[in-house]
Formats: sequence, structure tokens, C-alpha cells
Amino acid sequence: MVNEMRLTNQVRKFLVEEAYYIDIYDQHIHVFHYIDILKLQDNHIILQMDGFVLNLEGSNFRVKQLENQEILIRGDLERLSFS
Repeated sequence: MVNEMRLTNQVRKFLVEEAYYIDIYDQHIHVFHYIDILKLQDNHIILQMDGFVLNLEGSNFRVKQLENQEILIRGDLERLSFS
């Protein structure tokens, strides 16, 4: 059991960047470890990340969940870019 947990943690560290996490699935965008919300509109969201800015463009964006440094957005993503 302990070896399985250790292996699971090693795989997770390899697959998931600890500084941030962005997941896109089924009309949802989940961002973990953002620093600040710079813009929040129904067609454009800009998030300050650690070392870059995340731009989300699309339509019908709605914040479904907002926690400390974590946001879940529902909508139709058309473009994602980093600057």
C-alpha cells in the first residue's frame, strides 16, 4: 500500500505542474494556482499566473466555482493564449 501511494505521488508530480494547473473538458476550464483575475467578461477572461498571463477568449463564460487561487469556468472556449 505504501509503495502504491509513493508511485501514485511520483506519477502525479510528473504529470501535474506544481506551479499551476489548467484543465479543459466538456465546456469547462479549470485553473488552479492563478495569482489574480485581470479581466472577467462573458467573452474574455485574463488571469495572471506565475510568470505569464493566461488569455481565454470565447463566449458564454460563467464562473461556476471560485476558491482561493482556483477557478472553474463554463463556456465555449475558442482561443487560449499565453503572454
